[in-house]
Amino acid sequence: MPDLSKDGWACAYRRLAEDLRAMAADAPITLCGMSACVDARTELHQLEALFATTDPDAAAFAGLLRDRARQGIGGEVRVDWPGGPAWLAKKVAFTYALGGTGPQTAWVLSTLGAPALLALEDRSAHMLANLPAGLLVFQGTNVVPAALVAPHGERRPDVYIFDYTQGIPVGGVVPPRSSRIIVRFNDPGLEHDASFDRSTPDLARAAGAGLISGFNCVPSAELSTEIERVFALGANWRRSGLDVLHLELAGYDSIASLERVLQGAAHVVTSLGMSHSEFAALMSEGASLADDMVELGERLGVMRVCVHADEWAASVTLGDPVTERQALMAGSLLAAARAEVGRPVRPHDVPKAATFTDPPYRNGPVEGPWSFVCCATPYLSRPATTLGLGDTFTAGCLLVLGLDRRRGQELDGSLPYQAAASPIETNKPRRNS
Repeated sequence: MPDLSKDGWACAYRRLAEDLRAMAADAPITLCGMSACVDARTELHQLEALFATTDPDAAAFAGLLRDRARQGIGGEVRVDWPGGPAWLAKKVAFTYALGGTGPQTAWVLSTLGAPALLALEDRSAHMLANLPAGLLVFQGTNVVPAALVAPHGERRPDVYIFDYTQGIPVGGVVPPRSSRIIVRFNDPGLEHDASFDRSTPDLARAAGAGLISGFNCVPSAELSTEIERVFALGANWRRSGLDVLHLELAGYDSIASLERVLQGAAHVVTSLGMSHSEFAALMSEGASLADDMVELGERLGVMRVCVHADEWAASVTLGDPVTERQALMAGSLLAAARAEVGRPVRPHDVPKAATFTDPPYRNGPVEGPWSFVCCATPYLSRPATTLGLGDTFTAGCLLVLGLDRRRGQELDGSLPYQAAASPIETNKPRRNS
């Protein structure tokens, strides 16, 4: 599979943009879990009150944000400041949107017209007001559009998003790149959606892909129990016939917690994804990115390991390299389109401000049966947002991988799930595993 020139990448992405509508229309359902929240978002360069404060707790928080912006570090961080949400509510204006890797991925897929089923315990008015109407959720034993769900229950705490932009000063420092800092003032845990847990094994055989994420927001005392619960559900999906089960990592407070999650995921998930910075925190730097990715993939018993960066995305895979490159490109194009306008959209072309840089790695075979696949991404140095770009990238990858699985099902005569206008009954007897 040859590498492309900068112009070649732009042409390939334009062709992909033309194909996305048909791809989404053919896509089987994606099962999306396991954490959901509402993001409270603001621009870091607009927070004069925070950077001018004499309150010691607020000043310490401002210093943390300033230091990460100075280094161009985004990611997620847990902040021990119980009074933080109340202080920010008085001083800062926020906008609100759906958050969490599973929900963000489902939002992107539904925007394209592909069916996505979300694990959702929080049915408060605040959550439902920020839930795109096209998402599918369980109501009892039926799968219904989110717009049909009546609100109930108490509002959960928000997760805070502080965007900053390359070249725009933040508290006296100038960020070298655009990113966002995700701040949690508590550990909200995972969704406990009993209907989702009980009924999705019946849908798993016809689903294109499943997604698991969110363990980084689980309290340490609950982590082992949640790992066992969620990966037992994932194992049920696999036994029911789901071939693509993806674990998307995130920023963890400790490598020990991350390793506990990976141990639970081993030989259950088939796919693992993370940002380049998350990969660097996990793996000691070796002589070759591809060899390090293969080492991780073999340790966990997965089919693919994916790493996404600003200007490139790469995978090692035991599958078809051509399909894998299309998955990486679909994720990259959708992320660039979101970066351009600030929300999930179906792209019609490559963003006008996007640039392409030759990837630092070359495609080709690596150790044993593995292939290394790398693509240039449409990169925007001054995006409208960086929020949700990794989750949007994941959505594009799962769209292609799930569609590839559906085509395989059609060849062997099975009948995958079709999106329906009416609620889907799922209270039929379960097959024995």
